[in-house]
Amino acid sequence: MKTNRIAVTTRDEKLNFYLVSDVGRFYLFSQPFTKGVHDYFRREKTENEIRAFKGWNRNPRLDKTIQKLPMYIRYCTRYLMNEAA
Repeated sequence: MKTNRIAVTTRDEKLNFYLVSDVGRFYLFSQPFTKGVHDYFRREKTENEIRAFKGWNRNPRLDKTIQKLPMYIRYCTRYLMNEAA
């Protein structure tokens, strides 16, 4: 099984976050557009890269986004497991 990745798209001044796995691409959440968050997630990031994030306290919006990602990822993976069962 490949490592899950987080992808972001921009639409209507919003950033839309997606979980990309070997099963497919699943919507996680949206938030208002900020350049720092977009620049960090512009290229897909793996879960391991996000966990190893070392730039805390440089961009509060990016910090808050990274803190809430694990909750959304857990919810999505639990949903996928229930659907597969």
